[in-house]
Amino acid sequence: MAASRSSDDYIGGRYRLEGRIASGGMADVWRATDLQLGREVAVKLLRTSVADDPVVAERFRREARSLAKLTHPNIVPVYDCIDEADGQVALVMRLIRGQSLRELLDDAGDNYGPGQISAYLTVHIGKSIAAALAKAHSENILHRDIKPGNILVMKNGEVLLTDFGIAKPLKASEDDGTDLTRVDIMMGTAKYLSPEQVQGRNLDARADIYSLGLVLYECLAGNVPFKGDNDQATAVARLERDPTPLGGLRADVPSTVINVIHKMLRRRPEHRYENCAEVVQALDDAMRNLHDALTPADGMSPSLGAPAPRPRPAPLDPLMTPKPPRDFTVVPNDNTPQRAPLPQRDRTPRGAPRAKEALPAHRKTNTKRNYVPIALLLTAALVMSFMLWKGLKDTKSSSVPSVVDNVQVVHVDIAKVKSYDPNGDDNQENEAMVPMLLDNNPATQWTTVCYGNQYFGSKEGVGLVVQLTGIGIGQLKANFQNGPYNADVYVTTGDAIPTSLSDWGLRVANVYSGNSGLATFNVHQPAHNVLLFLREVGRSSTCSDTNPFKGVISDLSFTSAK
Repeated sequence: MAASRSSDDYIGGRYRLEGRIASGGMADVWRATDLQLGREVAVKLLRTSVADDPVVAERFRREARSLAKLTHPNIVPVYDCIDEADGQVALVMRLIRGQSLRELLDDAGDNYGPGQISAYLTVHIGKSIAAALAKAHSENILHRDIKPGNILVMKNGEVLLTDFGIAKPLKASEDDGTDLTRVDIMMGTAKYLSPEQVQGRNLDARADIYSLGLVLYECLAGNVPFKGDNDQATAVARLERDPTPLGGLRADVPSTVINVIHKMLRRRPEHRYENCAEVVQALDDAMRNLHDALTPADGMSPSLGAPAPRPRPAPLDPLMTPKPPRDFTVVPNDNTPQRAPLPQRDRTPRGAPRAKEALPAHRKTNTKRNYVPIALLLTAALVMSFMLWKGLKDTKSSSVPSVVDNVQVVHVDIAKVKSYDPNGDDNQENEAMVPMLLDNNPATQWTTVCYGNQYFGSKEGVGLVVQLTGIGIGQLKANFQNGPYNADVYVTTGDAIPTSLSDWGLRVANVYSGNSGLATFNVHQPAHNVLLFLREVGRSSTCSDTNPFKGVISDLSFTSAK
């Protein structure tokens, strides 16, 4: 029977335990000294309560074997694996002086809201973990438990993936005996499971991609997109709906980053990225040409990655706040300890109030005298309010324009439609076919040209600009003749049409579907120009085998809300 451990115990006759630094449901992590090499290490030990379970012990050994194969800058390295005579198994790893992403997010929160970090740091973490997963997948290892608690972040910007405790072979035959879990068993942490994990289906690399997408979503939104009353309800929620669009939660995040994360979170695996190498490239492209796109050689500087101000005073880049380094290595399926309540701000006014006797008579405030102008102002406001109400009552509502975001909104119609190809030679895409969108004939269509893949190759996408007769809000509808398709909507209130996609700002709507059909985009922000931008299109029988993909739309309309 495995014995309990305490400080000054020796593991393998070589590692002296110094103190416990982390605990979880299955294992404890100790800071230890390697007496042979004279260095500090982390020793992960199964807890006494589960150490005698042969399945748990074997899973622990396989974690060590899995990690031993993974030499990568973004994966915590394993130095040694020891089987004690009493049945205890120990995993000796690099001692990490940092904090988990879970702790980082918790520390970033405050009384005003949940923890959020900058888009720059989020992308940096996403690229690092995607690169680590790409290495793991190349070694036939599926992690299955990607979550903030298993991601370690150092002050110098180093990001490491840990805890392969429930990893399994990416590809294995049914009778090879290497997987200790059944296909129909839901393994992992409920908040970060992929839909196929919830359903107990066969998994591939795209399951880890989905879980990483949930982590990146939480970094930006402060919360995971799916919550329930219990773990089962939380897990099932992702089968019933898509996440709330990030664009409505964080106005300072580039739409390119949002698009990548939402694609990682497609419910069907075939609609996500094929592998983690694609995720790394997509995240890199999303931040290209932005001032904070690269990690500086000397780590993260406070001058980089500063996002737009937010209404609450929580730091968006917690790594910029100096904190004492922590010894940290994650334990599988940790129960994150509760943080102590944040101290309430001292609301005691600074300075001592000045006594009345300290002021000369001519400077003392006459409170009664000050009430007179206030009363006059209130009376005038009441009179003006009554007159305004009476005037509006006598005016037909259809003749009174609305004001949204300080912009006057009126009834609008489509004035003109133009094709839009910001990365093309002439910024147009089959312009001659555009009038067919407005002829009320479903047999006539506007199409893109044919492309080699569904994401328009090296382009960001192509689309259509709907120019309205004024500034309005309403619904844009497009009838897609093939699928799957993925389309974003952007708006501007100016007369000029932006020449680059980045000048349109953040998207206001998005629709994805695996099938052809009518798509409705709610345009709640004032718009004079509405851009329907296609991000993904389906195959078309009218294209060649070399370039089989193109977008096909038969009708386009805009229904004004006024």
